[in-house]
Amino acid sequence: MVNIENTSTIISTVILLILFMYFGVNLAMIVLERKISASSIQSLGSELAKMINETDNPDSYKQARIYLVGSVLSLLAFFALLEFGYA
Repeated sequence: MVNIENTSTIISTVILLILFMYFGVNLAMIVLERKISASSIQSLGSELAKMINETDNPDSYKQARIYLVGSVLSLLAFFALLEFGYA
């Protein structure tokens, strides 16, 4: 069990979770909009690559890149906070 005494750590944890949910949900909505199937890992990877490619998705590739990078970075920051913030 983790003993939490620092309120700034709690606040930063909540902020990082909110950021991850924002980026993750928006990325999921883009994936659902493009009807990407998750039947195999290879097809999922190729469809995600098409989604962030400028030539295959000229309308919203920037938006997809922002949500993908934002969700990955916020998730990594959350893991780092869990590792070092509560130690």
